[in-house]
Amino acid sequence: MLTQLAQLSLRKSLPLLLGLFALLFTLLLTTLYLPRSIDKELHAWRSHTNQLLVLLQSTLSNHLRHGRQAELETALADFASLRGVRWAMVADPQLRVLAATRLGLAPWQLGIAAERVQAQLASGHPAWLEHASQRYLAILPLDQISQRNGESGEALLVDLDFSPLLSQTRLEAWLYLGQILVLLLLGLALNRLYHRLITRRLARIDRAARRFAADQQPQPAAVDGHDEIGQLAETFSQMMGQLHERQQALQDSEQLMRELFDSSPAGMLVVSGGLRVEQANPAAAALFGCAPEDLPGRRPRDRLLTGDSLKRLLRTPANSPVELAGLRQGRELPLEVTWTPFMRDGRQRYLLLLRDISERLQAEQRLRFLAHFDPLTHLANRHCLVQRLEQLLAAHTPLSLLFLDIDHFKRINDTLGHEVGDRLLAEIARRLIRLVPEQALVARSGGDEFLLLLEGRTAQEARELAETLLRDFKAPLQLGQYECFVTPSIGITGCAGQGDATELLKQADLALYAAKDAGRNRLAVYSRPLGEAAERRLQLEQELRRALDRQEFVLHYQAQVDDQGRPQVMEALLRWQSPSRGLVLPGEFIPVLEDSGMIIEATRWVFREACRQARRWAEQGHALRIAVNLSPLDFRQSDLAGTLLAILAEEQTPPELLELEITESALLDAGEEVQRTLASLKAAGLPLLLDDFGTGYASLTYLQQFPFDGIKIDRQFVAGLPDSEHSVALVRGILTMARHLGLHVVAEGVSNERQAAFLRFNGCPSLQGYHYCRPQPPADIERDWPREAPGRRR
Repeated sequence: MLTQLAQLSLRKSLPLLLGLFALLFTLLLTTLYLPRSIDKELHAWRSHTNQLLVLLQSTLSNHLRHGRQAELETALADFASLRGVRWAMVADPQLRVLAATRLGLAPWQLGIAAERVQAQLASGHPAWLEHASQRYLAILPLDQISQRNGESGEALLVDLDFSPLLSQTRLEAWLYLGQILVLLLLGLALNRLYHRLITRRLARIDRAARRFAADQQPQPAAVDGHDEIGQLAETFSQMMGQLHERQQALQDSEQLMRELFDSSPAGMLVVSGGLRVEQANPAAAALFGCAPEDLPGRRPRDRLLTGDSLKRLLRTPANSPVELAGLRQGRELPLEVTWTPFMRDGRQRYLLLLRDISERLQAEQRLRFLAHFDPLTHLANRHCLVQRLEQLLAAHTPLSLLFLDIDHFKRINDTLGHEVGDRLLAEIARRLIRLVPEQALVARSGGDEFLLLLEGRTAQEARELAETLLRDFKAPLQLGQYECFVTPSIGITGCAGQGDATELLKQADLALYAAKDAGRNRLAVYSRPLGEAAERRLQLEQELRRALDRQEFVLHYQAQVDDQGRPQVMEALLRWQSPSRGLVLPGEFIPVLEDSGMIIEATRWVFREACRQARRWAEQGHALRIAVNLSPLDFRQSDLAGTLLAILAEEQTPPELLELEITESALLDAGEEVQRTLASLKAAGLPLLLDDFGTGYASLTYLQQFPFDGIKIDRQFVAGLPDSEHSVALVRGILTMARHLGLHVVAEGVSNERQAAFLRFNGCPSLQGYHYCRPQPPADIERDWPREAPGRRR
C-alpha cells in the first residue's frame, strides 16, 4: 500500500490519504465510539438520578411523617424541573395520588399496568420499570417503617425520559464527526492550495529536470512568483543553463581535442600503462606508412621504435624531446619523440608525440653548410677561413694569406646583369681552385672578394702564386655568349706561425687597397709602412669626425676675375684649422671625408656658411656670387635639392648669390634622380657649372643631357698654354664650342701672365689661379676690397 502510494504524486496521494482517514474515522465513530458514548452517558445519568432520587426519597419521607403537604409538593416540583424528569408523584399503595408535579395526573397515566406497579410497591423495594424506549418509571418506597414490617406504604413514582439526553449525545457525536469532516474538507482545500503553490510548481521543476536529463536541452521551469520555490526554479534554470553551457563547452572541447588529435600534423599515440597503443591519429599512421586501425593494440617497440629506443624514451624526463630511429616500411626514419603522462578513468596513460625530422636534419645540414661555405661558389666562406686560420696560428704553423678583389666587377653586374655576374664569380672560383695548391684553402669573403690561405708557404711562394694568378687571369672567361676580361688586385701577407687572425686579415686588406691604389691588376705585399699609413689614416678620420662636431673647418675664397682682373665670383674652398695640425690643405683630408661619407655633412656646412657670407657681402654692397663644389657622394642623398633649397630658405639668401660646381665624376652613374635634382636646382635659380671639364668620359654628353650654365677648363689643359700645341688646340676648341652653346667658361689654374694673355686673347671670360690671387679668409678679402664696388657677372 505504502509502495503504491509512494508511486503517486503528492497531488493524488494526500487527498486519498485524507479520504481514507475520513472513512475510517466515520466507521470507528458509528461502530465503537457512538454506542460506547451512549452507554456511558446513560449509565452516568442513571447513577446521578439514583443519587438525586435517594436524596429526594429521604426528603419526601420526612415531609410525609410530619404531614407537610406543601413542602412535599415543592420538593416534587423542584425535582421535576430536572432534565429528563417528566413528572413525579407520591402515591399510596392503592395508587392514589397524594402529591404530584402535574395537575390531573392519574395512576393510569403511568404507562405501565397498575397491577405491575402495585406488585412492585407490595415488594417494598425500589425499582426502575421501562415502559417505553428510553423511558423508565422509578418506584422508591417512602414509608420505611411499613417496609420493615412488610407492609405496603407510600411510594415515590417518577417518570424518567432518557431520549433527549441520548439524542443530545448522538448529536454531539455527529457534530464531532462533522467537525472532523470539515477539518478534512479544509485539509482538502489546503491540499488544493498546497498543490497550486507547492506540488504543482515542484512538479514543473521536476518535469524540467527530467527533460534536461532526457535531451540535455535546458528548458526553463514555468514557475511564477518570487517566493522560495520561484527562486528555486530560477536557480534551477540557471543551474541547468550553466550545466548545459559547461556540458556544451566540454563537448566542444572534446570535439576540438578529437579534431586536433585527428588533424594534427604531428603523429600522436595514446599508450596504456601496459605500453600498448590505444589510439593513433592519421598523422601517426601516415608517418609509419600504415592505416590508423593497424596501430592500436600494438606495442610501440613492435613497429614504431627500434632497439632499446623505448627504454631510452622512458628514461627521459617527461616532455623532453628525444631523437630516435623509427621504422617505415622497412626503412629507418629519424623521429623526435616526446612523451607526456596523464590519467584517464583513473589509470595511467601516455601521450606520445612523433615528428618526422628528416627535413629538419637536412635543413641543419644545409645551415651547417651555409655557416662554413658560400652557396654560390661552394667555396669556404670567411667564417670557415677564419676558423682554419686560428687553428693554424694556435699550432704555430707558418702560413701566407692572399686577398683578391676583382677589378671593376660592378660594371659587369650593371651591364650584363647580376645573373651573369654570379656565373662569373662561380667560374672565377673554379679557376682559383685549379690554380692553387691542393692544401690551400680558397674562400669567398663576400661580393667579388676571395681569400687564399696557404699552409706552410713562405711570402715568396705566395708572391709567385699571386703572379701566376695575374698571368692566368689575362685570358678571358667564356660565359655562354659573353667573353669577360677580368683582372684581380691581390694583397699578400704572411707570418711564421705567430700573430692574430684579425690582424692578418687586416694586413691582407691593407695590401689589397695598396694594390688598388697602385692602379689595380697587380699585387702588393704588406709592409710596416702600409700599416703605419693605415693607422695615420684612421687617426685622421677620427680627428675629422671631432672636427665636424667642434666646427674646426673654415672657408677660404679664391676669386674668379674677368679680363680686366676684377673679381666676379668667389669659389668657397674648405680648409681645416686643426688644433694639433694647424691649417690643413684639402688634398690631405678631402679624400678621407669622401671615403668615410663625412663629405655629405661637410658639404651642408660649406653651403650654409657660403649662404651667410654671400648675404653679408651683399649687405655690404659687394654683389659677388659664391661658388660651392658638390662631391659625387652628395648626389647619393635621397633629396639633395630639397636639402640645399631648405638651407637657402633658412638663411634667407637669394639663390642668384650662389652657384654650384659639379665634377664629371659625379655624373658617371647619373640616372633619372640626378637629372631631377639638377633640374630642381636650376629651376630654383642656382647656376650650374661643370667642373674639371675634359677629364671625364663623356663631357659633351653631359652638356647635352643636363642644364649647365657654364664649364670650367681643367688646370691640366691650362698648364700647357701657350707652348703645347695640344693644349692650345683643346682650349680653343672648348672656347669655340662654349660660345656656340651659350655657356660661360672659367679657366682655372692660371699661374702666369702668358697663360692669362692667351686666354684673354681667345675670349675666355673668367680666369682663376695663383696669378691673380690665392685662396684667402673672408677678412683678408674684405680688407683688400677696391673702393668701387665690383660689377656682377652677367
